[in-house]
Amino acid sequence: RNTSRQQLDSGGEFIGGCADHCKQRDHFVCLIPDAGRETLMEHSEKTNFTGLLKKILVNNAVTILFVVICIAGIVLADQPMPYVVGEISSRLFRNLILILALLVPVWAGMGMNFSIVLGAMAAQIGIMVSMNFSVTGVVGLVLAFIVSVPLSLFFGNLTGRLFNHTKGQEMITGMILGFFAKGVYDLVFMFLCGPVIPVKNQTLLLPNGIGLTTPINLDGETKGAMNKLWTISLEKALYIILILATVFFVGQLIFKMKKEKIDWKKQYKLYIAVFSLVGYHILLTVSETVRFALNFTDVPVVTGLLIGAVGLAINFLSRTKLGSDIHAVGQSQTIAVSMGIPADKIRIMAIMISTLLAALGQLVFIQDIGNFTTYTAHENVGTFSIAALLVGGASIKKANIGHAILGALLFHTMFIISPLAGKNLFDNAQLGEYFRVFVCYAVIAVALALHAWKQIMAKKAEDN
Repeated sequence: RNTSRQQLDSGGEFIGGCADHCKQRDHFVCLIPDAGRETLMEHSEKTNFTGLLKKILVNNAVTILFVVICIAGIVLADQPMPYVVGEISSRLFRNLILILALLVPVWAGMGMNFSIVLGAMAAQIGIMVSMNFSVTGVVGLVLAFIVSVPLSLFFGNLTGRLFNHTKGQEMITGMILGFFAKGVYDLVFMFLCGPVIPVKNQTLLLPNGIGLTTPINLDGETKGAMNKLWTISLEKALYIILILATVFFVGQLIFKMKKEKIDWKKQYKLYIAVFSLVGYHILLTVSETVRFALNFTDVPVVTGLLIGAVGLAINFLSRTKLGSDIHAVGQSQTIAVSMGIPADKIRIMAIMISTLLAALGQLVFIQDIGNFTTYTAHENVGTFSIAALLVGGASIKKANIGHAILGALLFHTMFIISPLAGKNLFDNAQLGEYFRVFVCYAVIAVALALHAWKQIMAKKAEDN
């Protein structure tokens, strides 16, 4: 600012498109001597690349670690590809809605919702009611969901109100609330069913007539009722998904071309879809093993469509006024309130949506398995779903559908192969069982530690 115009003209070159404008008005400019400009730019590029690489590694440390564990586990397990692909596909369709149920509370700034166990309890109560009245098959599942809807919304409303009194401590509150709810649940179904609450279907009761039996087994018509409606091979399913994705992005591009000029460098989603479709076709042509594995695996189309509908609903919600309000509350409750957004009400609605989706997810899970332990089936729903979401690259402040899908694939791949790898490596499958339980809790601990570390580093940077 103290440099004269004559010194500027002789001391170097102006960098940027507004050099003439700056010279005419004696504005402050960034001056780089000719000799050092190239060195400075090279240093800046190296620094930017190093910083970007470090950021990617830190933000995706858990995901990268799990990719390595899964690859090593698949090699050590030494299982046929059809078995591995089939198990991963089955677990993905069985668990994905439960993981998607966690997204909305993260948007609202409440972290991981451990209280989705209440939604799982609502689904189990719905199944008990349908079995008590001997309603089976798809109709029985629909009745169970109808019963679970008001229960899950009621539980979610109470949970949201509790969270509004424990702001900043929602995760530990949700965990403790799950333990409390389990106590009430056990009291009702272990002691009150029979003596106080009449049970029409006597096969649900224990021999002494007090409390419900465990496990509860679904009848032949209800077990897998949704899955049996329509199935196709995984090979065809992936073809359909990739073709639909390509057509969607092409249509989206054509629609944009009518309104604005297209920047072809930024159409990476379309390029990924096209390359994935071509690569998939080439893979099936080259590898008979992969083709056989994919043909060997059946995909439940109706369950897949339900998962797709949930994903689309979540994506649509993020684009609505309610979704914008949820994100605003998650960014800053103080600013949201100053903008006229009822933050407490929005937080309650976010938990209600999460609990409702958890009930639907648990219903899909149970009909796929065909039975559930009456008093413990819901216990690990929150822990396993949260661990899977974190494995996919999510954090307690950021999560999306991609994180849920990737996390489900990686986490359940580890669940499948770890006992088999432990048996082959140590001649003891139980070690693999211990390992996957340990990893489940370790992932949550690491994610929380990384979040705390990032907050400390951000505060230090802000102070400096």
